[in-house]
Amino acid sequence: VAKIDMRLVPDMKAADALAALKAHLAKRGFGDIEVNMTGGYDPTATSKDSPLIQAQLATYKKFGIDALLWPRNAGSYPGYVFTGEPLKLAAGHFGLGHGSGAHAPDEYYIIESTNPKIQDFDGATMSFVEYLYELAK
Repeated sequence: VAKIDMRLVPDMKAADALAALKAHLAKRGFGDIEVNMTGGYDPTATSKDSPLIQAQLATYKKFGIDALLWPRNAGSYPGYVFTGEPLKLAAGHFGLGHGSGAHAPDEYYIIESTNPKIQDFDGATMSFVEYLYELAK
């Protein structure tokens, strides 16, 4: 058993990437390998100039954070449903709390932070309030 994680970029489709992988294996004599796609989505992208992303950046700045944009950060969600046809909505990830191990037995989220640079649960919640106010401007 092997697991492959493919990160798709704009104009790629998950089904096409799967077909290309199977063709690549077959061309090299490995056509008998069973390939199963157990998840995945088409790529999603939002312009850094969109009001949504600009509101996120402004909120981070209010909290003293000079945020970096990572347009191809690891992770997977069906954002293309919103950013693609027919909706073409902006989408992005935001938050000032800290956690790790999503979907794993040791997943955690900080409730009370002893580090002034990391928001605890209350601070993270308030950051979303600030973000919504910024977005409403």
